Amino acid sequence: MPAGRRVLYGVVAAVVVLSVFGMSGSPYNRVGPGPAIQVGRPEGGSWSVLTARVQRSNWFQWGKAELTGERLVRDAGPGRGAGAAPAPGTDAMSTAQTHAALVAAQLAAGRAPVSAAGLQVSAVGGAAAGSGLRPGDVLLAAGTANGLTPLRAPADLETAVAGRATVHVLVVPHLSGDAWGSAEVRRIPVGRLAGTVAGPTVSVTAYPLGPVEGPSAGLILALARLDALTPGDLTGGRRVAGTGAIGLGGTVTGVGDVPEKVRAAVEARMDVFLVPIWQRSAAVAAAEGTRLRVVPVRTVSEAVERLCADGGRAPIC
Repeated sequence: MPAGRRVLYGVVAAVVVLSVFGMSGSPYNRVGPGPAIQVGRPEGGSWSVLTARVQRSNWFQWGKAELTGERLVRDAGPGRGAGAAPAPGTDAMSTAQTHAALVAAQLAAGRAPVSAAGLQVSAVGGAAAGSGLRPGDVLLAAGTANGLTPLRAPADLETAVAGRATVHVLVVPHLSGDAWGSAEVRRIPVGRLAGTVAGPTVSVTAYPLGPVEGPSAGLILALARLDALTPGDLTGGRRVAGTGAIGLGGTVTGVGDVPEKVRAAVEARMDVFLVPIWQRSAAVAAAEGTRLRVVPVRTVSEAVERLCADGGRAPIC
């Protein structure tokens, strides 16, 4: 066989081998900016939950990511790629929804959030029918008008009503469907609570987010819900986005993929990006050279203060 033909065959074979190998799956996932998901309906601006997208990569995509600086993470194992069963982050999202709705309900009522999820009413019967409570309501604290104790277990409610004819209860009312209102203190005769069934497994929705997982939507969900529960426009007409998990007391804690979420905010032309103060440096570095303004916060209340100081228009300001 002529030497030229052998070289040609060798090149073709090499291209075939590289193509087959390059298209095969690598043990890495690529992490990049995901979609910006709008929640709530403010008068002027918008609230957006920022996400990061994790995609399986073949070896060609791995090589490209290495050259462009795209972040790569090793796959956690079989069954975690596209179309796999939901990751543990599904439960984290449910928790984020509950924390966001309960914190927003209390802030809307001008109260500092209690650090407890409370008890959720599942049934109301007998004398309890006249209590004003309904299934879905969340009982956060109980006691006297000047001394409400957080409810973490049914026994806490039993202790709060012991020896009393009436009890004051901090209630987040279930309005309808996935809607809960502002927290309110109700004075309820103890006899009316006798037929109320309430347990510590609390589930409340701020805004449905479909397949989005993880706890990082908590901050924006809480702010959007708070804005909906109070008059005015807390966004001040700006496009507000952000990331951050929140606790039941309203504390904002760190999350993953901050640089990718900042990039998503830039691509979606957001004006403001709220971030846990502990991750300020990563967010500022990712936003460098763009018009996106990074606002670090420690709590949901601090986020409200920062938004109010920058043009937010709402009674809570």
